[in-house]
Amino acid sequence: MADDQGAGTTAEAPSSEVVIEALSREDGKNSTVRVYRDRIEWIKEVSISSLPRGRSDPPVIPLHTVASVKAKKDGPLFAKVVLRTATGQIVFRMHQPQALAVRDAIDGLLSGAASGPSEG
Repeated sequence: MADDQGAGTTAEAPSSEVVIEALSREDGKNSTVRVYRDRIEWIKEVSISSLPRGRSDPPVIPLHTVASVKAKKDGPLFAKVVLRTATGQIVFRMHQPQALAVRDAIDGLLSGAASGPSEG
């Protein structure tokens, strides 16, 4: 019954499909941003010396907590994707085409969630 503790069960859920994945770069370190239909995962690379003792899950931002999303130019090649939530801002820095694609994907999901479920 509760023996699995949810391990491996998300593969069958419709929200497990990645809508878009992009590489973000903050403070000289890469991280991967994965947008799902119901959440955004931010997977940060860590060095061997900074590994925690136990396994840590990536930070997850539930999509329903995102109030708005914007892309702001940050130099000639990069842009920042700014997510505004009730608790503050979350910023991802990525190449401009990726930033625009991530912004559009999240904005589309937010627009779809705001209009309610619809077929077609």
